[in-house]
Amino acid sequence: MTRALHALTAEPWAIRPDYLHHLASLATLDRIDRAERRAAEGEAWVRQDLHATVGGPVRRLDGARYAVTTADGVAIVPITGPIFPRANLMTEMSGSVSATMVANDLRLAQANPDVGAIMLLVDSPGGSPTGMNALADQIYAMRGRKRVLAHVSGAAASAAYWLATAASELVVEKTGMVGSIGVVAAISKQVEPDASGSLSIEIVSSSAPNKRPDPQTDDGAAEIRAILDGIEAQFIADVARGRGTTVAKVKSDFGAGGMKIGAAAVAAGMADRVQTYERSLSELARTASTERRARAARG
Repeated sequence: MTRALHALTAEPWAIRPDYLHHLASLATLDRIDRAERRAAEGEAWVRQDLHATVGGPVRRLDGARYAVTTADGVAIVPITGPIFPRANLMTEMSGSVSATMVANDLRLAQANPDVGAIMLLVDSPGGSPTGMNALADQIYAMRGRKRVLAHVSGAAASAAYWLATAASELVVEKTGMVGSIGVVAAISKQVEPDASGSLSIEIVSSSAPNKRPDPQTDDGAAEIRAILDGIEAQFIADVARGRGTTVAKVKSDFGAGGMKIGAAAVAAGMADRVQTYERSLSELARTASTERRARAARG
Protein backbone atom coordinates (compact mmCIF):
# COMPACT_ATOMS: atom_id res chain seq x y z
CA MET A 1 0.00 0.00 0.00
CA THR A 2 2.94 2.33 0.67
CA ARG A 3 4.06 2.08 -2.95
CA ALA A 4 0.52 2.75 -4.14
CA LEU A 5 0.23 5.79 -1.89
CA HIS A 6 3.55 7.12 -3.16
CA ALA A 7 2.40 6.67 -6.76
CA LEU A 8 -0.84 8.54 -6.09
CA THR A 9 0.65 11.37 -4.08
CA ALA A 10 3.51 11.99 -6.51
CA GLU A 11 1.14 14.01 -8.70
CA PRO A 12 -0.75 17.21 -7.83
CA TRP A 13 -4.28 16.64 -6.54
CA ALA A 14 -7.27 18.89 -6.04
CA ILE A 15 -8.81 16.60 -3.45
CA ARG A 16 -9.28 16.28 0.27
CA PRO A 17 -6.01 14.70 1.52
CA ASP A 18 -7.70 11.91 3.48
CA TYR A 19 -9.10 10.49 0.26
CA LEU A 20 -5.63 9.84 -1.15
CA HIS A 21 -5.07 7.21 1.54
CA HIS A 22 -8.45 5.66 0.73
CA LEU A 23 -7.58 5.42 -2.96
CA ALA A 24 -4.19 3.93 -2.19
CA SER A 25 -5.81 1.22 -0.07
CA LEU A 26 -7.77 0.15 -3.14
CA ALA A 27 -4.70 -0.08 -5.36
CA THR A 28 -3.40 -3.32 -3.90
CA LEU A 29 -2.95 -6.46 -5.97
CA ASP A 30 -5.28 -8.59 -3.87
CA ARG A 31 -8.18 -6.36 -4.91
CA ILE A 32 -7.51 -6.23 -8.62
CA ASP A 33 -9.23 -9.53 -9.36
CA ARG A 34 -12.41 -8.23 -7.74
CA ALA A 35 -12.60 -5.06 -9.83
CA GLU A 36 -15.03 -6.32 -12.45
CA ARG A 37 -17.42 -7.77 -9.87
CA ARG A 38 -17.31 -4.61 -7.80
CA ALA A 39 -17.86 -2.47 -10.89
CA ALA A 40 -20.98 -4.47 -11.82
CA GLU A 41 -22.28 -4.24 -8.26
CA GLY A 42 -21.55 -0.53 -8.24
CA GLU A 43 -23.54 -0.04 -11.43
CA ALA A 44 -26.56 -1.73 -9.86
CA TRP A 45 -26.31 0.32 -6.70
CA VAL A 46 -25.98 3.59 -8.64
CA ARG A 47 -29.11 2.81 -10.62
CA GLN A 48 -31.05 1.92 -7.48
CA ASP A 49 -29.81 5.01 -5.69
CA LEU A 50 -30.81 7.32 -8.55
CA HIS A 51 -34.23 5.71 -8.75
CA ALA A 52 -34.68 6.28 -5.02
CA THR A 53 -33.32 9.85 -5.17
CA VAL A 54 -35.48 10.93 -8.08
CA GLY A 55 -38.54 9.25 -6.62
CA GLY A 56 -39.60 7.98 -10.02
CA PRO A 57 -38.34 6.13 -13.07
CA VAL A 58 -35.11 7.16 -14.75
CA ARG A 59 -33.37 5.77 -17.81
CA ARG A 60 -29.80 5.94 -19.00
CA LEU A 61 -29.31 8.78 -21.46
CA ASP A 62 -28.58 7.19 -24.84
CA GLY A 63 -24.83 6.67 -25.17
CA ALA A 64 -24.04 8.08 -21.72
CA ARG A 65 -21.87 6.49 -19.03
CA TYR A 66 -23.40 8.13 -15.97
CA ALA A 67 -26.21 10.47 -17.03
CA VAL A 68 -29.84 9.51 -16.64
CA THR A 69 -33.01 11.30 -17.70
CA THR A 70 -36.29 11.64 -15.87
CA ALA A 71 -39.75 11.41 -17.38
CA ASP A 72 -39.86 15.23 -17.19
CA GLY A 73 -36.88 15.66 -19.51
CA VAL A 74 -34.26 16.52 -16.88
CA ALA A 75 -30.81 15.01 -17.40
CA ILE A 76 -29.05 14.19 -14.13
CA VAL A 77 -25.27 13.89 -14.38
CA PRO A 78 -23.86 12.53 -11.10
CA ILE A 79 -20.41 13.73 -10.04
CA THR A 80 -19.94 11.50 -7.04
CA GLY A 81 -16.78 10.09 -5.55
CA PRO A 82 -13.19 10.99 -6.50
CA ILE A 83 -12.66 12.44 -9.98
CA PHE A 84 -10.08 10.92 -12.33
CA PRO A 85 -9.15 12.29 -15.78
CA ARG A 86 -10.11 9.07 -17.60
CA ALA A 87 -11.97 5.86 -16.89
CA ASN A 88 -9.64 3.13 -15.64
CA LEU A 89 -9.47 0.24 -13.22
CA MET A 90 -9.21 2.63 -10.27
CA THR A 91 -12.42 4.44 -11.20
CA GLU A 92 -14.26 1.13 -11.33
CA MET A 93 -12.82 -0.13 -8.04
CA SER A 94 -13.27 3.04 -6.02
CA GLY A 95 -16.65 4.31 -7.21
CA SER A 96 -14.92 7.26 -8.86
CA VAL A 97 -15.98 9.22 -11.92
CA SER A 98 -14.11 9.92 -15.13
CA ALA A 99 -13.92 13.55 -16.23
CA THR A 100 -13.81 12.39 -19.86
CA MET A 101 -17.03 10.43 -19.41
CA VAL A 102 -18.73 13.35 -17.64
CA ALA A 103 -17.75 15.60 -20.55
CA ASN A 104 -19.25 13.14 -23.02
CA ASP A 105 -22.46 12.82 -20.98
CA LEU A 106 -22.83 16.60 -20.94
CA ARG A 107 -22.36 16.80 -24.72
CA LEU A 108 -25.07 14.20 -25.19
CA ALA A 109 -27.43 15.97 -22.80
CA GLN A 110 -26.88 19.29 -24.53
CA ALA A 111 -27.51 17.80 -27.99
CA ASN A 112 -30.54 15.71 -27.00
CA PRO A 113 -33.78 17.56 -27.93
CA ASP A 114 -35.71 15.65 -25.26
CA VAL A 115 -33.50 17.10 -22.51
CA GLY A 116 -34.76 20.50 -21.40
CA ALA A 117 -32.56 21.06 -18.34
CA ILE A 118 -29.48 19.52 -16.72
CA MET A 119 -28.56 18.86 -13.11
CA LEU A 120 -25.03 18.19 -11.91
CA LEU A 121 -25.65 16.11 -8.79
CA VAL A 122 -22.45 16.66 -6.80
CA ASP A 123 -21.07 14.79 -3.81
CA SER A 124 -17.32 14.47 -4.31
CA PRO A 125 -14.07 15.08 -2.39
CA GLY A 126 -12.41 16.30 -5.61
CA GLY A 127 -9.70 14.56 -7.57
CA SER A 128 -7.01 15.07 -10.16
CA PRO A 129 -6.77 18.61 -11.59
CA THR A 130 -5.95 17.15 -15.01
CA GLY A 131 -8.68 18.15 -17.44
CA MET A 132 -10.66 20.16 -14.88
CA ASN A 133 -10.10 23.47 -16.65
CA ALA A 134 -11.38 22.06 -19.96
CA LEU A 135 -14.41 20.45 -18.33
CA ALA A 136 -15.19 23.65 -16.41
CA ASP A 137 -14.96 25.56 -19.71
CA GLN A 138 -17.40 23.10 -21.31
CA ILE A 139 -19.91 23.50 -18.49
CA TYR A 140 -19.55 27.29 -18.51
CA ALA A 141 -20.09 27.39 -22.29
CA MET A 142 -23.45 25.64 -21.82
CA ARG A 143 -24.85 28.71 -20.08
CA GLY A 144 -27.61 30.26 -22.15
CA ARG A 145 -28.09 27.07 -24.18
CA LYS A 146 -29.72 24.87 -21.55
CA ARG A 147 -30.29 25.49 -17.88
CA VAL A 148 -27.52 23.78 -15.92
CA LEU A 149 -27.83 23.66 -12.14
CA ALA A 150 -25.24 22.17 -9.82
CA HIS A 151 -26.89 20.67 -6.74
CA VAL A 152 -24.51 19.86 -3.90
CA SER A 153 -26.07 17.09 -1.87
CA GLY A 154 -23.03 16.33 0.28
CA ALA A 155 -19.72 17.93 -0.62
CA ALA A 156 -18.31 19.79 -3.57
CA ALA A 157 -14.67 19.84 -2.52
CA SER A 158 -11.69 21.03 -4.48
CA ALA A 159 -11.91 19.80 -8.11
CA ALA A 160 -15.62 19.07 -7.63
CA TYR A 161 -16.20 22.67 -6.56
CA TRP A 162 -14.13 23.80 -9.55
CA LEU A 163 -16.68 22.09 -11.81
CA ALA A 164 -19.78 23.07 -9.82
CA THR A 165 -18.95 26.78 -10.02
CA ALA A 166 -19.04 26.59 -13.83
CA ALA A 167 -22.78 25.83 -13.78
CA SER A 168 -25.17 28.74 -14.20
CA GLU A 169 -26.52 28.06 -10.69
CA LEU A 170 -24.96 26.42 -7.66
CA VAL A 171 -27.25 25.36 -4.83
CA VAL A 172 -26.42 23.48 -1.67
CA GLU A 173 -28.26 21.45 0.93
CA LYS A 174 -28.42 22.83 4.49
CA THR A 175 -25.50 20.63 5.49
CA GLY A 176 -23.81 20.60 2.09
CA MET A 177 -20.15 21.63 2.06
CA VAL A 178 -18.30 23.56 -0.64
CA GLY A 179 -14.77 24.82 -1.07
CA SER A 180 -11.38 23.22 -0.37
CA ILE A 181 -9.88 25.43 -3.08
CA GLY A 182 -6.23 24.61 -3.62
CA VAL A 183 -3.79 21.99 -4.87
CA VAL A 184 -1.61 19.61 -2.90
CA ALA A 185 1.23 17.21 -3.63
CA ALA A 186 2.88 14.85 -1.16
CA ILE A 187 6.40 14.13 -2.36
CA SER A 188 8.15 11.05 -0.96
CA LYS A 189 11.87 10.80 -0.42
CA GLN A 190 13.46 7.50 0.56
CA VAL A 191 15.93 7.95 3.40
CA GLU A 192 16.28 4.34 4.60
CA PRO A 193 16.35 0.95 2.84
CA ASP A 194 12.96 -0.60 2.09
CA ALA A 195 11.74 -3.95 3.42
CA SER A 196 13.90 -5.83 0.89
CA GLY A 197 17.02 -4.03 2.02
CA SER A 198 17.27 -1.93 -1.15
CA LEU A 199 17.84 1.80 -1.17
CA SER A 200 16.79 3.56 -4.38
CA ILE A 201 19.12 6.34 -5.49
CA GLU A 202 18.32 8.62 -8.43
CA ILE A 203 20.95 10.64 -10.24
CA VAL A 204 19.63 13.40 -12.49
CA SER A 205 21.45 14.77 -15.53
CA SER A 206 23.38 17.98 -15.02
CA SER A 207 21.03 20.39 -16.80
CA ALA A 208 17.80 19.04 -15.30
CA PRO A 209 17.99 19.41 -11.50
CA ASN A 210 14.29 20.27 -11.36
CA LYS A 211 13.32 16.82 -12.66
CA ARG A 212 13.71 15.59 -9.09
CA PRO A 213 13.47 18.60 -6.76
CA ASP A 214 14.34 17.80 -3.16
CA PRO A 215 11.33 18.78 -1.03
CA GLN A 216 13.57 19.09 2.01
CA THR A 217 15.49 22.00 0.53
CA ASP A 218 14.19 25.53 0.09
CA ASP A 219 14.92 25.47 -3.65
CA GLY A 220 13.26 22.09 -4.12
CA ALA A 221 10.16 23.07 -2.14
CA ALA A 222 9.92 26.33 -4.10
CA GLU A 223 10.06 24.43 -7.41
CA ILE A 224 7.27 22.08 -6.35
CA ARG A 225 5.16 24.93 -4.95
CA ALA A 226 5.54 26.88 -8.21
CA ILE A 227 3.87 24.02 -10.08
CA LEU A 228 1.06 23.81 -7.52
CA ASP A 229 0.59 27.59 -7.57
CA GLY A 230 0.28 27.57 -11.35
CA ILE A 231 -2.54 25.01 -11.20
CA GLU A 232 -4.16 26.85 -8.31
CA ALA A 233 -4.11 30.14 -10.24
CA GLN A 234 -6.21 28.58 -13.02
CA PHE A 235 -8.48 26.93 -10.43
CA ILE A 236 -9.14 30.26 -8.69
CA ALA A 237 -9.59 32.12 -11.98
CA ASP A 238 -12.25 29.63 -13.10
CA VAL A 239 -14.03 29.81 -9.75
CA ALA A 240 -14.04 33.61 -9.91
CA ARG A 241 -15.45 33.53 -13.45
CA GLY A 242 -18.14 31.03 -12.54
CA ARG A 243 -19.20 32.86 -9.40
CA GLY A 244 -19.08 36.27 -11.09
CA THR A 245 -16.55 37.68 -8.66
CA THR A 246 -12.86 38.57 -8.45
CA VAL A 247 -9.79 36.46 -7.86
CA ALA A 248 -9.05 38.58 -4.80
CA LYS A 249 -12.47 37.83 -3.30
CA VAL A 250 -12.08 34.11 -3.93
CA LYS A 251 -8.75 34.19 -2.11
CA SER A 252 -10.06 36.24 0.81
CA ASP A 253 -13.63 34.99 1.29
CA PHE A 254 -13.89 31.46 -0.11
CA GLY A 255 -12.33 29.55 2.78
CA ALA A 256 -8.59 29.76 1.98
CA GLY A 257 -8.53 26.01 1.38
CA GLY A 258 -11.19 25.26 3.96
CA MET A 259 -14.88 24.53 3.40
CA LYS A 260 -18.10 26.35 4.21
CA ILE A 261 -21.46 24.78 4.95
CA GLY A 262 -24.94 25.64 3.70
CA ALA A 263 -26.02 29.18 4.56
CA ALA A 264 -22.44 30.23 5.38
CA ALA A 265 -21.38 29.25 1.87
CA VAL A 266 -24.22 31.35 0.41
CA ALA A 267 -23.29 34.32 2.61
CA ALA A 268 -19.70 34.12 1.36
CA GLY A 269 -20.84 34.05 -2.28
CA MET A 270 -19.69 30.48 -2.80
CA ALA A 271 -23.22 29.26 -3.63
CA ASP A 272 -26.46 30.87 -4.77
CA ARG A 273 -28.96 29.47 -2.30
CA VAL A 274 -29.79 26.68 0.11
CA GLN A 275 -32.44 24.29 -1.15
CA THR A 276 -33.47 20.66 -1.15
CA TYR A 277 -32.90 18.21 -3.94
CA GLU A 278 -36.66 17.96 -4.46
CA ARG A 279 -36.87 21.72 -5.01
CA SER A 280 -33.98 21.66 -7.48
CA LEU A 281 -35.50 18.81 -9.47
CA SER A 282 -38.93 20.47 -9.47
CA GLU A 283 -37.46 23.73 -10.78
CA LEU A 284 -35.62 21.95 -13.57
CA ALA A 285 -38.70 19.90 -14.48
CA ARG A 286 -40.65 23.14 -14.96
CA THR A 287 -37.84 24.52 -17.11
CA ALA A 288 -37.84 21.34 -19.22
CA SER A 289 -41.62 21.55 -19.62
CA THR A 290 -41.37 25.15 -20.79
CA GLU A 291 -38.68 24.16 -23.27
CA ARG A 292 -40.88 21.38 -24.67
CA ARG A 293 -43.80 23.75 -25.17
CA ALA A 294 -41.57 26.31 -26.86
CA ARG A 295 -40.13 23.66 -29.16
CA ALA A 296 -43.64 22.44 -30.06
CA ALA A 297 -44.74 26.01 -30.83
CA ARG A 298 -41.79 26.47 -33.18
CA GLY A 299 -43.01 23.38 -35.03
